[in-house]
Amino acid sequence: MNPKLILIFFSIIFLTSSCSYQKMNSIDQKKFDIQEFEVTGGARESFVLQKKIQRFSNKNSPNKIKILVDLSKSKTIEEKNIQNKVIKYNLSLSANIKIIELNTNKEIKRNLTFSEVYNVSDSYSATINNSKEANNSLIDKMVNEILDQLRIYYS
Repeated sequence: MNPKLILIFFSIIFLTSSCSYQKMNSIDQKKFDIQEFEVTGGARESFVLQKKIQRFSNKNSPNKIKILVDLSKSKTIEEKNIQNKVIKYNLSLSANIKIIELNTNKEIKRNLTFSEVYNVSDSYSATINNSKEANNSLIDKMVNEILDQLRIYYS
């Protein structure tokens, strides 16, 4: 056999067999059970945050936790043009998070703040859509950070 062919064959086998892909939503990744989840703040943000995090709860896990989240959202003017019209807003989402382990009463406290800038468009509906996209992006960042903290703590 040709040595180049053998080298290519083994290279392909080595590269494809060393993949460490794992499903994010598998039972192995769900190492905590959320017994209680309290979110205060904006109604829509609270609902979405709770639903996205609850998906990663495992009823069979021995790690029983309670999560308390206090959300606050603010919108400030980021930039104005020469005519003193607002052309960009800064949307900020902050959360004070307390995770209580119910078995041992240990507490984990985190303060998270994320911000996103969005443009004001010529039409009102486009501006509202930009605002919604920025808000959804902030919620997703918040959910990912909370889940990362839980995965680190319960790995």
